[in-house]
Amino acid sequence: MKNFIEKFAEFIKSLEFGDLPKYVVHEMNRVILDSIGVAIAGHSTEKGKTASQFARRLKGPPESSIIGTSNKVSCVNAAFANGELMNALDFDPVSSKGGHDIPTLVSAIFAVAESIGASGKDLILATALGIEISQRLRSAIKGISISEHKDAKVLWPNVLGYSTSVLGATAGAGKCLNLSEEQVSNAIGIAGYICPPSTFMKFLDAAPISTTKYGSLGWGAQTGVTAALLAEMGYTGDINLFNGEYSFWRFIGKGKNEWNMEGITKDLGTNWLCHEIQYKQYPCGL
Repeated sequence: MKNFIEKFAEFIKSLEFGDLPKYVVHEMNRVILDSIGVAIAGHSTEKGKTASQFARRLKGPPESSIIGTSNKVSCVNAAFANGELMNALDFDPVSSKGGHDIPTLVSAIFAVAESIGASGKDLILATALGIEISQRLRSAIKGISISEHKDAKVLWPNVLGYSTSVLGATAGAGKCLNLSEEQVSNAIGIAGYICPPSTFMKFLDAAPISTTKYGSLGWGAQTGVTAALLAEMGYTGDINLFNGEYSFWRFIGKGKNEWNMEGITKDLGTNWLCHEIQYKQYPCGL
């Protein structure tokens, strides 16, 4: 019997562009265009400028663009720069379950797609898969809720962050690279071991607010690309990442009562979550 990662890998490998509903294709076009726009705007911030300069300093083969510039660097470094640029103004689209996971997902997939000369359809398909996997994983953990009391108080979990979005970015990057089911499984397993910690709650408690904000979404994108490239080269990961007493959920500080895998793959490819995206009319950032 296949575990959760293997089920995801089978879905990722088998899905084709023609399998996507029209409303999903439409929303992926919107989220990609919006992300490019907010990345360009991100150059007006010190955070964005620093990220762009850092990627240019590291260089690498000129295979992927730093959005809003004429510079090309390695796909790993471009993923970092673009993820930071997209999130610099806090102007990035917000998914229904993952929050600010879009910059991590789109920048990783965009960088890999450009590096291999993928088609527009390939980019849309990989983006849909990445966001879908991220949304489903995020839905398995206890997140922000609203009390039933008349004051409708916001109830915050002890730990919150964007570790799950890195796994989605890895899935999307793996689709672009046309990885096998085994390679996709390994890529997700690798990403689970090297993804950034979930630091959102510490961010809420920090003053003054640092450039890292609630986590470096560019670093998350870079991690997703790295995991996919390593798997392509034969590096192996823990494909039982979600199983056992010390599973991925424990990595990110979740107790047994704070996550529930039941239904995480239910109606996969039929009931889509990736189109549930909100767009900000105004930026609000550092």
